[in-house]
Amino acid sequence: MKLKLKPVYDAVSRIYFIAATISLLLLAMLMLVIAIIDVVNALATYEAISTAALQSVGLLIIGFAIVETAAFIAEEEIFSKRELRSSSESRQSLTGFVTIIVIASSLEALVMIFSATRLNVSNAVYAAAIFFVAMFSLICLGIYQWLSSRIRPGNGSEDEERD
Repeated sequence: MKLKLKPVYDAVSRIYFIAATISLLLLAMLMLVIAIIDVVNALATYEAISTAALQSVGLLIIGFAIVETAAFIAEEEIFSKRELRSSSESRQSLTGFVTIIVIASSLEALVMIFSATRLNVSNAVYAAAIFFVAMFSLICLGIYQWLSSRIRPGNGSEDEERD
């Protein structure tokens, strides 16, 4: 029974990952279009151009994170026809994904800081908190990479280190 369900599961999961990746890319493109329309409308009406620009940058940053996430899913689940075979491949995959989150969070915090200084300075605390969490995530990623690079072949590692 187990052998009969595996091909079905593989096919259904592959279809899901393809649909999810395409959906994410379409949503990111929609965000890009909305950001452009918002800036064009602000330019046409001469109202709050800087606010519209900052909001558009925020949308573009979220769109960037969505596109990178879609690329990550596509690379890991669609294009790759094998399981992760080594700890170094797993480490590279996790590093790539966390890096996407850190970059997007940092950029969003930066946009929020610019918005807060123009509109309501008291909101800068939230931006600073997001930036702090992004930097803490980056430090944790560095610690994870350092600790996992300490694993040597023959000490419980399933492969030779290639990093």
